[in-house]
Amino acid sequence: MTQQLSSRQQGAIGIPPHKQHSAKAASESPSDRQHIDSMFPDEASLEGIEVVADNMRRRLSALHESMHTLLRAQSANAGHQQQSIEATRAAIDDLYQRISEMRTKARTSERMVLDITQDIKALDFAKRNLTQTTTTMRRLQMLIAAVRQLRQLKTQKRWGEAAAVVEAVSGLTEGFSGFERVRPVASLLADAQGLQKETASLAAAEVERGFDAQGLLTGDTQTMRAACECVQALGAQDRVVGFYCKLQMRAYSAIFQLNDDVSQLENVSRRYAWLRRILRNYAETHAAVFPDPWRVSEQLSRRFAEATRDQLGELMATREAVGAEQLMAALADTLAFETQCNKKFGIVAAKGSDSSDAPDRLSVYEASGEPAVSFVGSISCAFEPYMAIFIRGEQAKFNALIARFQAAPIAVDDDPSLSVLASSTDLLYQFRESLRQCASLSTGQAMFDLASVFSQSLSSYARSVLIHKLPSEPQLDDLKHVCLIVNTADYCASVASQLETKIIERIDGGYKERVTFASCRESLLGAINTSIRVLVTGVEALCEPAFTALSQVPWQTLQAVGDQSAYVSMISSAIETATECIRRNMSGTRYLRSYCDKLVVRFSEKYMAAINKCGSISEVGAEQLLLDAQALKSILIEIPSMGAEEKTQAPAAYTRIVSQGVGKIEAVLKAILAPSDPPEALIDRFLLLFPKAPRDTFQQVLNLKGVRPADQHIYHKALQRMMQETAGAASSGTNYSTPNAKGTVPAYMEQMVSASAPLASQREGRERAREHARLASNASSGMVFANHSSLVARSESPAVFSPAASAPGTGTRTGAASSADLSRMPISARDGQQQQQQPDPLGITGFGSSNSGDAFGTAASPRTPVFSYTAESRSAAGGENSGSADGTNSPVLASLAANATATRTKINENLRKFMSNMRRN
Repeated sequence: MTQQLSSRQQGAIGIPPHKQHSAKAASESPSDRQHIDSMFPDEASLEGIEVVADNMRRRLSALHESMHTLLRAQSANAGHQQQSIEATRAAIDDLYQRISEMRTKARTSERMVLDITQDIKALDFAKRNLTQTTTTMRRLQMLIAAVRQLRQLKTQKRWGEAAAVVEAVSGLTEGFSGFERVRPVASLLADAQGLQKETASLAAAEVERGFDAQGLLTGDTQTMRAACECVQALGAQDRVVGFYCKLQMRAYSAIFQLNDDVSQLENVSRRYAWLRRILRNYAETHAAVFPDPWRVSEQLSRRFAEATRDQLGELMATREAVGAEQLMAALADTLAFETQCNKKFGIVAAKGSDSSDAPDRLSVYEASGEPAVSFVGSISCAFEPYMAIFIRGEQAKFNALIARFQAAPIAVDDDPSLSVLASSTDLLYQFRESLRQCASLSTGQAMFDLASVFSQSLSSYARSVLIHKLPSEPQLDDLKHVCLIVNTADYCASVASQLETKIIERIDGGYKERVTFASCRESLLGAINTSIRVLVTGVEALCEPAFTALSQVPWQTLQAVGDQSAYVSMISSAIETATECIRRNMSGTRYLRSYCDKLVVRFSEKYMAAINKCGSISEVGAEQLLLDAQALKSILIEIPSMGAEEKTQAPAAYTRIVSQGVGKIEAVLKAILAPSDPPEALIDRFLLLFPKAPRDTFQQVLNLKGVRPADQHIYHKALQRMMQETAGAASSGTNYSTPNAKGTVPAYMEQMVSASAPLASQREGRERAREHARLASNASSGMVFANHSSLVARSESPAVFSPAASAPGTGTRTGAASSADLSRMPISARDGQQQQQQPDPLGITGFGSSNSGDAFGTAASPRTPVFSYTAESRSAAGGENSGSADGTNSPVLASLAANATATRTKINENLRKFMSNMRRN
């Protein structure tokens, strides 16, 4: 009940009149209406409205009583709450007052403690000042005494005792750093500082007087040692060490003049021999003079390295030409000397750094762990501007190696214990040694140039050695050598990537992005591809006798189809022998797949060329060749697993390549199976197999078919005409999948017949299909085949079409149906009669539906029904609200239409079963 309650009903419930309006507004909500409708679903339920009203009044009274109770409780609690708030406020005020009193008492106590401890603090400060004054006075007295004593020892040249006093003076003067404003103290400090300098000068002079102009020791060793200790205490040891190194290097400069023969680059080893002699003399006679912490021998070696670096740089800059051999010999001696110096003085690379890194890396002393400067690069850096000579020398060395490898025969270069050519390992070893030598000298431009030389040398090795050693006419014994070349190129390509990564890690940052070995990898991959083509050529040579045997078979006069031909066994044996040899000698399987792909493509071309040499081929010969092609296809699919321990299924991509290669040959052979007279039959088959109608392939079919050259122009014109008709039909929307006007069987019919019937009965099947198409052409009135999935089955009597049974009340008709009867008959009726009378040796009858595939497994178009009717045919078929030609409904036609629908369903089911069997076969 969706109507609202009246005012009288609302008053009966108990709603006051002044609230009825609001109640009415509230009742307008959907939920209220639903509630009222649930209580009073119809008018009859209004009889109990008084009871409902009483219940609602009682419930309203209870609610009022509850509200009054709550209001009274709230009023009673209001006084209680106010009292609690007042009590809380009073407690907070009392707490704040107590806290204030405690704070006041704390301040009073603090003032009392400060008054008590003030005298104690004053006494403590007085004691501290007194102690500091006493200590300062004592130190001042000690400093005055030490300065007086140092002056006496200096005059007496008692350097050993003076060293101890110098240390004492230095320690005492540090304690007066804050007394510079006190004049007596400042005067004393200045006197002590001047005395220290004077003492250091006298002690150093004492050491210097101990050596003559030639650097020989003439003074007393103990006195000189004490003077050195005094100098060390005064911090003036650099002066003494500098004097000694300069004195010793004076002889070096005198011996190794710039223009003397002994100073030339080829005599650089004499320089290092001179230093070794000086160091040996120092260790025997002079080491007792100088303290060990001074490292005088190391400092002398560094001065020598600096002088030698400058002289060698000037020498190479002034010479007109520097030989690569001389440069490398001098560089080798220099690197050896630098390494010996590091070892002699205990300098090692710091933790976390590579010893082969640049020479400016952080090094430490092995004994103490203190930082040190490595000798590596101290002299050899002079050679860096001339590293182009080194690079050219390395490149010449690599070129000589490659030339030697190229001249050596592969039988000598082949190491039976290796899967790669020995020349590759020799070349890469030279690369490693060159990189190590370059990394110890330079990680900049020189290393970048060396990387370019490596890439160029690998490319040259790929062209001049690997590709050069490939046989021009490979035989079975040559396949092993070709596989070794493939393995070598793959190995070199992987090492090139590793070498690139290593150089990028070591080279300076500015060159990292410029280092690349892409060009040499491309050359090596090119060598691999060329080698694989040579392998394929070798297999072709092994198969050549079989192709010759194929060309010599008289295919035109072949009488019957038998087992596979003899040449198939020859090809199978040749391919299996070669593939097993290749698998044994090829280290990687990824290139074996490339070999298989290229072999299939090349084999298909050679096989097609051999067929073209056969001349004319009869239909029986074409059937035999089709059988052989299937056998060869199976052999080609098994190539990836030939010689393997476990037989595996060929990859899907490889199987597609085989199917494409052999499929074209099979298509040509199937086209040869079509009769050449009339030309349209051959052209229909050709267009079915080759939709794009390539002219060269059509010419090939004509030649193999044996069509005379004088008659071939007829076929070309017919092909051109049919292509034009097909193009016009496509532009106008006409469907040419029905039989043509001449009665020639459509290509899809002939293809399905030839695909399903045995090879021996294909000729008979084609003739029956043509007759069937002729009858269908004469009887066609409104039916259109929507796609090429339509199929006409073979029949024992294709010319006879009779209805299976007459409709009730129409009588019985026997005999052959005339063309006129068929033309007047509805499409579905004609279809049903024809299909029911056809013998069906294939297990299928009639035409495919839009849900089934065509003869090749192609899905039919979802937008075009297989059976389409014109307006006249729909009316004749007895559809809904349709009648016969005279305006009355025809039960006969309706029955025939239903019969055709059932037949079409059966056709679709049989066609799907047939296509499933075809795919499995």
